[in-house]
Amino acid sequence: MKRALIGIVAVLGLSVAIGLQAQQQPKKNATAHLGTWQIKSYKYGENQQAFTEFPPTERRIKLITETHFTWVGLDAATKKVRSSAGGKYTLDGNTYIESIDFGLEMDTYLGQKHIFTIQMDGDRFTLSGSLADNLKIEEVWQRVK
Repeated sequence: MKRALIGIVAVLGLSVAIGLQAQQQPKKNATAHLGTWQIKSYKYGENQQAFTEFPPTERRIKLITETHFTWVGLDAATKKVRSSAGGKYTLDGNTYIESIDFGLEMDTYLGQKHIFTIQMDGDRFTLSGSLADNLKIEEVWQRVK
């Protein structure tokens, strides 16, 4: 009887320990999208079969926090900003929805929501979907270290 009671207490203790450990561990990849990113390649429009490498004369950097995103497109030589956008976003599973709340050269998209699928692969992610005007986009981003 004493041995059975010790066994039950041990099992209960182990169950509680496992439960507490599971609660303390963040969801797998729940924050993998956070950070600073640089675009590497893209496909814009319906008819593009292959990705186009982003030109070395330009840079596009994207910053994603827990609640907001901002991207800036700039001339790599002069460091002058050519375009930018930012605002709030939501992420539910792989569904990533951006709301463009401000921008430079983005007048058409201000106040619009854009629905994408995001696929994480280590220090890379692919963003695919359509802008509010139905322009299909697919972008590959690399984490900046």
